[in-house]
Amino acid sequence: MMKSKQSLFLAQKKILKDAGCEDYNKSTKLLFSTAFKIPLAQSYEYHTYVGSNKNSRLFMDLVSRRAVGEPISHIVNSKAFWKNDFYIDETVLDPRPESELIIDITKDLLFDGMRVLDLGCGSGCIGISLYKENPNISLFLADYSKQALRISKKNAAELKTECELIHSFLFANISGKFDLIVTNLPYISKGDFFFLQKEIILYEPHEALYGGVSGLDAIKLFLSAVGRYLNENGVFVIEFGKGQDLLLKKELLKVNFGNFEFYQDFNKVKRLVCVKKDT
Repeated sequence: MMKSKQSLFLAQKKILKDAGCEDYNKSTKLLFSTAFKIPLAQSYEYHTYVGSNKNSRLFMDLVSRRAVGEPISHIVNSKAFWKNDFYIDETVLDPRPESELIIDITKDLLFDGMRVLDLGCGSGCIGISLYKENPNISLFLADYSKQALRISKKNAAELKTECELIHSFLFANISGKFDLIVTNLPYISKGDFFFLQKEIILYEPHEALYGGVSGLDAIKLFLSAVGRYLNENGVFVIEFGKGQDLLLKKELLKVNFGNFEFYQDFNKVKRLVCVKKDT
C-alpha cells in the first residue's frame, strides 16, 4: 500500500516536471497535502495518510490543472503574504513578494487612530497586513472591481480585520483625508505585457495588470489627485515596474511632489516610491 502511494506521488511529480513547472516539487507536495487533507510537512510521509480512490483522483485532477499552467494559488485558493495566508481566486492578482516591501517600509510609521487607505486593494493583502501590524489604525480598502472587494471582505473576516470597503475608481468615491495611502495600481506597459509568464496572462485579471503604453496611465491619474486626500505630513507609497523610476520621478516633480525616496526590492530593482506631502 505504501509503495502504491509513493508511486502515485512520484508519477504526478514527474508530470509537473515534464510540463515545465519550475516549482514542480513544491507544487506536488502542496497539491498532495490538499487532496488528502494532511499537513504540508507530512506530504512525503506516505504512511501517515488515509485516503480513498476519491482522494487520489482529486490529487491527479489538481496536478492536471497545474500542468497546464494554472497558478497553484488559484488551485488551492490561498497565497502567503507577509505573515498570513490570503484567499485568492482568478478575480484578483496574486500577492507578490515584492509588495511585502510596502509593509516593511510603512509598518513603523503606523500610529493609533491613523487613517490608512489601500487604493486598488485587490485581495486586501497590503491593507490587512498593515492592520495586523497595528490593529488600532482606521483602515479603508477601495477597489473598482466588485469581485476584488468580495475577496477583500472575505480576507478581512477570516483575519479579523476591521475596515471599511469602498467601491471606487481611484478617488471617485473616496471622501476625507488620510495619513497613509498605499497603492499597487496596474503598471505593466504595452511593450512588456506579452512577455509576462503564461500563467499570469492566462489566469490573472488583465485590468489589474495593464497600465497603458508607458505602464503609468493609472498612476498618473492617481498622482493628479492624491494631494487632496492627504493630511498634513501624510505619506503615500506606490509600487511600480522595473525601469519606470525615472519616468515616475518626472511625474512626481510635475505635480509638485519633491519629498520622496525610492526603494529597491530583493532583486535590487527600484520597486517602490515613498512620498511625503510637503507642508
